[in-house]
Amino acid sequence: MFEFFGSWLQFGAWYHFVLGIGILVKEKGSKGFPFAMVAAFSGGTLIIYAYRLFAGFEFEFPLLNHGYVPIIYLIPGSMQYTIEQFLSSEPVSIGKLKRLYPTFLVIIFLIGLQIFFPQVLEQSMNESFTGLPFSIPEYLALLGCLYWVISFVWMIYQYRNILYRNPNEEAKLGVRVLGMILKGNITFASFILFSTIFRWNSGIYFTAGLATLMAVVAFIGTEINHELFKDILPGLRQSYRTSRILNLNLEKLQQDLDHLLKQEFVYREETINLSNLSERLGIKDYQLSEYINAYLGMNFNRLVITSRIAVSRNWSCKALIRKALKILASNSISLAGFVI
Repeated sequence: MFEFFGSWLQFGAWYHFVLGIGILVKEKGSKGFPFAMVAAFSGGTLIIYAYRLFAGFEFEFPLLNHGYVPIIYLIPGSMQYTIEQFLSSEPVSIGKLKRLYPTFLVIIFLIGLQIFFPQVLEQSMNESFTGLPFSIPEYLALLGCLYWVISFVWMIYQYRNILYRNPNEEAKLGVRVLGMILKGNITFASFILFSTIFRWNSGIYFTAGLATLMAVVAFIGTEINHELFKDILPGLRQSYRTSRILNLNLEKLQQDLDHLLKQEFVYREETINLSNLSERLGIKDYQLSEYINAYLGMNFNRLVITSRIAVSRNWSCKALIRKALKILASNSISLAGFVI
């Protein structure tokens, strides 16, 4: 059984690397593909370090023995970026790369230790798990696990309207998949955290083995149903967009919007745009955009054009009525003069 577990860890590492290469080849150019690939390679790297602990071998270069530390920081940022890319109907700004700053800082810090204080890196994970005090890289790893957990707890809060208040029946499967991804990451990070604190080798092996099993199951699921993610993503994306306005008083929003359009005629203003209209309504511009899209079935420009056309038609109708009344009045006067 113990030998099987070692083989399973080896398989898991290779599987994640092959998966990453597959994403690079098949999904290149798709939304979020770079970070999905990074997540796959990161998972494979962590499993390699779990197997290294299992087999008891060490790298000759001390810094490499702690290569798992920056990977722990890399996974939350890359996964969060990937999920947001899939959910959003518009490309997520590359500025979101700031989520990778912790990874860069940890790498620079470890390289600095290797250059100036190489003795700090001499204690490996294998030695730590034999009962030695925590090393600085291990403390960094523990902080990374906390960062990992907090990041995904925050994402659950951020997507709470999708997960728990979702009005879109078509997105149910997507909601379950999203929930599994978020809660699965919290579970993995928590297992690594507690296993490291309590020097529980089996916990590390179990987490790596479970991650491999879930990755294999997900792959089989997508192979059985090639359209799985294509089917669940549209509804989930729509839910994500709509979720950002679920906390608003939509009835009051419609009343205020009608007042601005029909009483103050804001569409006549040359400077009218989504930003200043949303400011007058006291909401964010993306909330107004989603409301117009989801509940009015049009975009902002179409709303302005429609309002102008409606008023133009109204004025045209009024002008025709006035003209008809004038003609009728004129004919009535002529007819009265004829009778007299």
